[in-house]
Amino acid sequence: MKNMKTFKLKLRSKLVILVSISMLVLGSCSLEEDTYSIYTPETFYSNDFQILSSLSGIYRNFAAITGMGVEYRTLELSADQVVVQAKIQGWWGGDAFWQLMEHNWNPDHSYISGTWNTFFRTVGQTNGLLTSLEDSNLEVSGPVAELKALRAYAYFFLMDLFGNVPIFTEPKVDPLNLPEQNTRTEVFEFVVSELKAAAEDLPSKSEAGGAYYGRLTKEAAWSLLATVYLNAEVYTGIAMDAEAEQYADMVINSGSYSLLPNYFDNFVPDNQNNAEFIFGAVYSPDVAGGIGHPLVQKVLPGISGGLFGLPYTPQNGFATRPSIYNAYEDQDVRKEMFLAYGPLKDPRNGEVVMVERVVPDNNSALYEPGVSTEGPVPYDIIPATGIRSQPMNAGIKWIKWLIDPNTQGGNAGNDIAFIRYADIILIKAEAMARQGNLDGALEYVNMIRERSNATKLTSLTLEDILEERNRELAFEMTRRRDLIRFGEFTKPWEWKEASEPYRTIYPIPQAAINSNPKLEQNPGY
Repeated sequence: MKNMKTFKLKLRSKLVILVSISMLVLGSCSLEEDTYSIYTPETFYSNDFQILSSLSGIYRNFAAITGMGVEYRTLELSADQVVVQAKIQGWWGGDAFWQLMEHNWNPDHSYISGTWNTFFRTVGQTNGLLTSLEDSNLEVSGPVAELKALRAYAYFFLMDLFGNVPIFTEPKVDPLNLPEQNTRTEVFEFVVSELKAAAEDLPSKSEAGGAYYGRLTKEAAWSLLATVYLNAEVYTGIAMDAEAEQYADMVINSGSYSLLPNYFDNFVPDNQNNAEFIFGAVYSPDVAGGIGHPLVQKVLPGISGGLFGLPYTPQNGFATRPSIYNAYEDQDVRKEMFLAYGPLKDPRNGEVVMVERVVPDNNSALYEPGVSTEGPVPYDIIPATGIRSQPMNAGIKWIKWLIDPNTQGGNAGNDIAFIRYADIILIKAEAMARQGNLDGALEYVNMIRERSNATKLTSLTLEDILEERNRELAFEMTRRRDLIRFGEFTKPWEWKEASEPYRTIYPIPQAAINSNPKLEQNPGY
C-alpha cells in the first residue's frame, strides 16, 4: 500500500461543485445548467477535509490524461515516439489514429475535440470551486493557490495544443455573453501570472512534507514556469531562455530534488515520494474508487494465458518507431525498456516467452506443458512495415512503467510524473545552450547521461539536447512540444511524410466553433 493512502482515498471523493457550470461555449457539452450540489458556498466548507475532497476531483482529471485515452493520444501520436499499428483483422485501426500519426487531422477529429473538452472541463470545474472557496468563511489561501495553479496548468495544455483560446475565469457561462477568444500571447501571460501568484502561497516541498505528495508545491509551480518560458518563443514569438533558466535554477537550488541513482526507480510500482518526482498523477487502483493506468496493458503483445503473470490478455495497441529504439547506445540502461525484434523475453527472469504458435491475425496463447496440444515455439517480435494491416507480433514494444504485480484488472498503480527533476536539469541545459553557454550546458546533459551509463559527451549542440530529451523522457508527453520548439515537428519520419507548418497547432474543434461564434478557426483549417 502506498504511503500516501490518505490522500489517495480522498482522490476517490466525488468532485463537489457548488456553482452551476455550462461548458458548451468552451467545449461541446450542454448549455443547460447542471446543479452539482444542494449546498451553498457558505454552508458546505466547514473543514479542511471537505476542501481537499473537492480539490481531489481536479487532480483526478489530470491523472486521467495518462490513461492512453484521447488526451494521451493527442499529445503523443502526432509526435515520433508513440505509434498505434493497426492489426490485420482491424484491431487498433481507423482514421482517428492514422490522421494523428500522418498529420492529416481536421476540426472534427474526435480525439482532438475530446482533449479540448477535458481541459476546458477542468477550467470550468476549477472556476466553480474557486468561487465557492472564496465565498466560504475558512482560510483558503493555500487551496486557492493550488486551484489557480491547476487551472493555469490546464491552460498551458490548451495554449500549447490549440493556440488562441478563451481565458474564462467565471463560475458560470452567460449564453448571452459568450467568452471572447484570447491570443496565444495573452494566454501565455495569464498562465505565467497565475503560476507566479500561486507560487507565493504554495508550500515548498520541505515545508509540506510527505503528506503533501501528489499535490502542487512551490517547486512544482516553478517547474511549470520553467517549462512555459522554455517554449515562450513558440507561444509569443519572443525567446525567454533566461527566465527558463532562472526558474530551473530555483528548483535546483531548493535542494528538494535529486536524480535517483537507478533510472527505472522512477517507474517501479511503488515509486511514490521519490526524490525525482516533482508533480504528476497518483494512482491507487487497489483502493475502492481509486484509479490506475493501463500503460502496460495497452502496450504488451496480445498473448493470452497469463503473460508475465498478468491477470489479463494485453491489448497490443501502442508501440514505437525503430528510430526511437536506435537512438540509444547498447550500454544505455534506458534501452532496457524496449521489447525489440527477436524472441520476446520475460522482464522478470529473462526467459523466452513460449507460445503454442504465433498467430499473425489474433492473440497467441502461452504454451502450457501437459495442456497445450501445439508448440512450444518462441514468440518472435518482427519489424513492422507501417501503421496499417500489421501482424499481431509486429512492432517494437516498451515497458517503461514496470509491471505492477498488484495490477487490478488492467489498471496499474505506478505513479506517473508529469514533471521529473531530470526534465528540469535538461531545461536548465537547453536554456543555457540557447543563450550561448554550451560548455556550461554540457555538464548538465552529462549528469543525465552518466546516470544511464551512456557515453559522456565531450562537446554539445542544441540537437544533442533534443536527442537527450528524446531518450530520457520517452513516452512522457513532452516530445510533441520538444519537436515543435526545435523546428522538427513537420519533418518526415517512419511512416509519415513531411507535413504543413500549420500542423504545429491543432484546430479549434468544430463543435466549439458552432457553439460560440466568437471563436475563430486556426489558420490552415
